[in-house]
Amino acid sequence: MVNRSPEIDVSVFADRTAFDEAVQRARHAATAYYDTGDAVMTDADYDALADRIAASIAARPEWDDQGVTTAVAAGASAGGDVRHPTAMLSLDKIKTPEEVAAFVATLGGDACLVEVKLDGLAIRAEYVDGRLVLAALRGDGTTGEDVTAQVRRGVAGLPSELATPWTGEVRGEVYMTVEDFEAASANRVAAGGKAFVNSRGAVAGAIRSIDRAYAAPMTFATYEIVGDGVDASGTHLARMDRAEELGFPAACRLIPEVAGECFTAEQVTAAIDLIGARRSTLVFPIDGAVIKADAEATRRRLGLASRTPYWAVAFKYPPDTASTVLRDIEVRVGRTGRISLRAVIDPVHVSGTTVTKATLHNPQWVAEQGLAIGQTVAVWRAGDVIPRVTSPIGEQPHGLTPWVAPEVCPQCGEPWDKSSLLWRCHTASCAAANALAYWCSREALDVDGAGDSFCDAVIEAGLARNVADLYALTVDDIAELPVGKTTAGGTVMLGRSNAERIIAGLEASKQQPFNRVVTGLGIRMTGRSVGRWLAARFKSMTALRAATVEEIAEIDKMGLIKAQHVVDGLVAMSDVIDRLAGYGLTMEVVDDGGAKPLAGQTYVVSGSVPGYTRTTVSERIEALGGSASSSVSAKTTALVTAETTTAKAKKAAQLGIPVIAPEEFAHMLS
Repeated sequence: MVNRSPEIDVSVFADRTAFDEAVQRARHAATAYYDTGDAVMTDADYDALADRIAASIAARPEWDDQGVTTAVAAGASAGGDVRHPTAMLSLDKIKTPEEVAAFVATLGGDACLVEVKLDGLAIRAEYVDGRLVLAALRGDGTTGEDVTAQVRRGVAGLPSELATPWTGEVRGEVYMTVEDFEAASANRVAAGGKAFVNSRGAVAGAIRSIDRAYAAPMTFATYEIVGDGVDASGTHLARMDRAEELGFPAACRLIPEVAGECFTAEQVTAAIDLIGARRSTLVFPIDGAVIKADAEATRRRLGLASRTPYWAVAFKYPPDTASTVLRDIEVRVGRTGRISLRAVIDPVHVSGTTVTKATLHNPQWVAEQGLAIGQTVAVWRAGDVIPRVTSPIGEQPHGLTPWVAPEVCPQCGEPWDKSSLLWRCHTASCAAANALAYWCSREALDVDGAGDSFCDAVIEAGLARNVADLYALTVDDIAELPVGKTTAGGTVMLGRSNAERIIAGLEASKQQPFNRVVTGLGIRMTGRSVGRWLAARFKSMTALRAATVEEIAEIDKMGLIKAQHVVDGLVAMSDVIDRLAGYGLTMEVVDDGGAKPLAGQTYVVSGSVPGYTRTTVSERIEALGGSASSSVSAKTTALVTAETTTAKAKKAAQLGIPVIAPEEFAHMLS
């Protein structure tokens, strides 16, 4: 079933005054959207407003929407000093399966393609004899802003010089990956600016800034090419072949599974669904899928409207950014004692999920943003990132007082250690509930049903002080634990069925491999990768506990500081480890005696592999004798990824490292 956006208000405005005010709000928001990096309204709010304006125009054709529903860039972009040889158009939007079928019918049985709709900024680049001579943004569709100098500072996939002396033009999208957005936003704040609302805003702000004082990595993917060796009368797929020969990543091949031709509405719907299902795991932001005719003959037959082609449309997915009201900021202590901030927000629909809580950066970031209770904020959820408050957005109520972090730990009353941005509480008991939750998490012992509320309740009831205590619990001990409140204020009990599920999960966790036990201990400066490294090197808990700081530091990427934390942590948890061993937890690497076909090989996995999580795919590689790494180097056997434009993919290409598709790698592992 095609993904649907939540229902929005498309009622007409009651009078001309309200309509004109709405038009001005839309134009103001569009100007920020197209011409700056500081959004004043989320995409979801803007689309809802534009839909109401369109509905009103349909009812009252004599009203003037000043280009909001008819201009290429919502009638707001200032354009620029570069005139495009042919117009850079927008795409009509569709949202329902019925609209998909209606569009496919217009193709008359001709082939079409379905590709990701990148959430970035449209750009046109000209090359002469292989050298970049001009880069310009779409602007108002007719003229655009010259950003050649900014592009030459570095945009992956849009080089200043090609390996081939080619002359021609490419059009496409400049975007930021999830990782690049995080870095660019943090760098902008560090340089004294505001945090970006989302990755598209980050691109808009970064690529227009001539004297930008912060690093902002960006990537380009093309969807149109003309020039030497390009058959303008052929197919889009053939033109993209030429683009990739020249070194330009093709947008239509960012998800290889949907890179082929479609002929029916059912095939198109399946491709849209596949992209939608992959959206949460993609490293780049998308806001929809583009359906376009493949053959140039089909495109010429269907023609163009004033601002959109008739041969292509954009199917919109639920937005990954939404605005809501910040109601509270919860201060918690993480498993290693670090401060953890969580925003309590009014329920809001983001990326197809209703969100009521979101993460926040450190206290200094919150202070720099001036966040206040009652403030309207943007919540962003892209890729598999946990929903997060990115910045205040839009007009704010008057008289709000900025939130101030408490000077002491809310659990023990001791002052924070503020020697780093992530404040720390050194009282061991404060992190007890979080230590239990981490032990039970998917990347550690993966105890079904044992979430935060259960772990908090166990600590509050005095039933557990550390992870070993969990294994002494019975169903009767925990069935009546209070784990929440009803909407009416009543108490929610865990219940016997949930209690049985948790106890069964604890019993099953005794079969988890040794590396997960090491990971689950939650020793400072360790995680799932370090847990695997330590297990692979020392093979048993006995050997690990006997290891010296120097021996642990010899492991690649460990070093003396991490090694000292491991030694200290193992000593501090000595009694807990002994009890875990007594309860039957795995305390050594178990060799199943099977073949080791990956012996001596190192794989880097970027993105998801069907049937595996990030932890289990690394475990499977190592079970087959190989090594799992997080970075591409000359020692890498192969990179496993479906993407072609990431930094890892580019480095692999430079080093001549083979790239394996995730589906093929899953078959290898099986």
